[in-house]
Amino acid sequence: MTSNAIRTARDAFSGLLDLVYPPHCLICREEGASYLCAKCIEKIDPIKPPFCRKCGGPTESFHCAECREREYHFECSRSAGIFEDVLRDAVHALKYNNHIAIAEPLADIMAESFRDTGLAGKADIVIPIPIHVSRTIRRGFNQSEELARGFSKRVHLPMEPSVLHKARKTKRQMELPFDLRISNIQGSFKVTHTERIRGKRVLLIDDVFTTGSTLDEAAKVLLAAGASVVNAYTLSKSL
Repeated sequence: MTSNAIRTARDAFSGLLDLVYPPHCLICREEGASYLCAKCIEKIDPIKPPFCRKCGGPTESFHCAECREREYHFECSRSAGIFEDVLRDAVHALKYNNHIAIAEPLADIMAESFRDTGLAGKADIVIPIPIHVSRTIRRGFNQSEELARGFSKRVHLPMEPSVLHKARKTKRQMELPFDLRISNIQGSFKVTHTERIRGKRVLLIDDVFTTGSTLDEAAKVLLAAGASVVNAYTLSKSL
């Protein structure tokens, strides 16, 4: 069965469940029309200017202290909100509890916040950060691809999920100290269908920006494969 067929069957099953069990907010549990209610969305702390021109973290300086000491392959990264409270719980619901339905309202948040990032009009294609096939099989989906799919539809940008691959299984970045995250992710991504990105401006999509090591490694291989520039946009940023 193809991935599209699996997605169609899954969406049909989800629609049937909605008829039997009306949607409820996965954060506060109140019954309503969405899996992330308006009250919970209002509690999310958005990241708006002024922010670091490189990593997008809140700061009054042109660059934050960390970015003054570090070079990235992506031109800049931006995030919709701070990875805490409601947004942290929403990411965990999607990523670890397999509540794929919450990807849609989270994609709404990304699309709504995109206009404040300065990245609008600076991308030709959207590419989600991939996960290893073993994790895809275990989870049933790639959370970053689900976010990217919803986001790309809302901002009218094409998505290319088959260009970037996780060729080597790595330890979870969140489980490692900062000094091991770069070496853990190095050499783990591969690019296929280089003709689809050659000369194009790529926008990488991921769920959380923590140290930027994953986005940096992905940007490095995409640039080596012919992308003209790579920027990144994540749902949340850990501070």
